Amino acid sequence: MSLFGLGRNQKTFRPKKSAPSGSKGAQLRKHIDATLGSGNLREAVRLPPGEDINEWLAVNTVDFFNQVNLLFGTLTEFCTPESCPTMTAGPKYEYRWADGVQIKKPIEVSAPKYVEYLMDWIEGQLDDESIFPQKLGTYFSHGFLAHSQFLMNS
Repeated sequence: MSLFGLGRNQKTFRPKKSAPSGSKGAQLRKHIDATLGSGNLREAVRLPPGEDINEWLAVNTVDFFNQVNLLFGTLTEFCTPESCPTMTAGPKYEYRWADGVQIKKPIEVSAPKYVEYLMDWIEGQLDDESIFPQKLGTYFSHGFLAHSQFLMNS
């Protein structure tokens, strides 16, 4: 699926990911919605008292993925392979894609293709239950915190 696809048969947006299931997930989602609307970002990102840090990160990581997905979806008409032939960060930095599995050696791709690869990779991480449990109350691996940080920085 192409995130930046312009054809009629291609979807612009990916389906919205769901936070881990369970009543606690709904409670955390309500807390996020309530605190984000307050205008106090520090309060919005603070771990609620008595909540598990891993569950809090899981819910927020999925929410962040959904928000970034929407943002990139709105840019599709402005950033095409022709208008954005490489993924850059200013004139001095160029990003090349490699996931270490399917594409081992970094390759130059257009900005839309880079974002498509990145979103596919992140979605794969979110769907992998050994990394990112789907049910609240499920054991999180010891490396979950570091992995969540890596996803958010990607």
